[in-house]
Amino acid sequence: MKKQKSVLMVVAKYPATFGHTSVINYLCKELNELGYRTAIGAFSFDSQPPFGIATVKLDKKKLLTNGVSYLDFDIIHPHQARVLYYLLSKKPNKPIIFHYHGASSRMQELNFKLSMWRYRNKISKIISVSNSGINQMKKMLKKNISAEVIYNGVDTKIFNTNLDTPYKKGTPQLLFVSGLRKYKKVEILINSIPSLLKKFPNIHLQIVGDGENFDSLKNLIQEKNLENQIELLGKKEHDDLKFYYSSCDIYISASTFEVCPVPPIEAMACGKPLLLFDIEPHVEIINASKAGKIFSTTNPDDITKLVSDILENRDILEQNARKFGEQHAWSLIGKQLSLIYEEF
Repeated sequence: MKKQKSVLMVVAKYPATFGHTSVINYLCKELNELGYRTAIGAFSFDSQPPFGIATVKLDKKKLLTNGVSYLDFDIIHPHQARVLYYLLSKKPNKPIIFHYHGASSRMQELNFKLSMWRYRNKISKIISVSNSGINQMKKMLKKNISAEVIYNGVDTKIFNTNLDTPYKKGTPQLLFVSGLRKYKKVEILINSIPSLLKKFPNIHLQIVGDGENFDSLKNLIQEKNLENQIELLGKKEHDDLKFYYSSCDIYISASTFEVCPVPPIEAMACGKPLLLFDIEPHVEIINASKAGKIFSTTNPDDITKLVSDILENRDILEQNARKFGEQHAWSLIGKQLSLIYEEF
């Protein structure tokens, strides 16, 4: 009888920050359905993962002493550079597959550079969530690096085009979903609303997410007297979030750092066109999906013009968005990942 392959997804702390959590959860879910035995390994857990996913509390002392040999898994799949110091302190006796999600802070960048310098020859394979991610790694290391691209996915059972629109508040309605961090540049979206109001008197912007910039954004909305046009909604769970996607007309982001953001893919699965700021990962998404536009300046008048263009070409953009979302269902992403595992 063929042995069931086992995989341990590793982060320092669960839930992980910076968007890793949902990716890891869904990869485990889909791999389990394909017949793998998966678990999430971390040094601490603040909550339990969904879908009945197993957990393994990692022992730093054992890892430093014995390496990954004490872990009862065939493949070790870390998703953060900082855990490599423990996983690879000893020569591994099993494949180590590193998953690059980006380095959005100075500390993450330093950890990535140092871990690649010390342990690159111990890593069996690198996966990047986009081609832009590979280019980011090359720039940080100042040399070529081999990696395979597997895009982040979407749960098409939750996010789809057959949903009600209970949160529809304006026409057009814009939506942004993410952690509210400085580099997300949400203030650009807020500052564009007065100009958009001249063209679209009933426009409405919903901002879903929390983070260190929540209070400053709330103050900015109040200072501009835009409480009737902008909602700052905090974090929403999937069962509610799906209705914010279905209620919007355009998904918009002014973020200046991404690698493969999940919210635009979720929005496309709901048939929504995109308006994204001109950074390489956003351009990659738009070029691949043909489901939206890129804005390269923060001039509110330019943003207004692009919103108009999207609405004029709405039908074809929505069709392209739906197609891209369906092509990136987590079930298909899980199968792509399993093909990489089969190499080992």
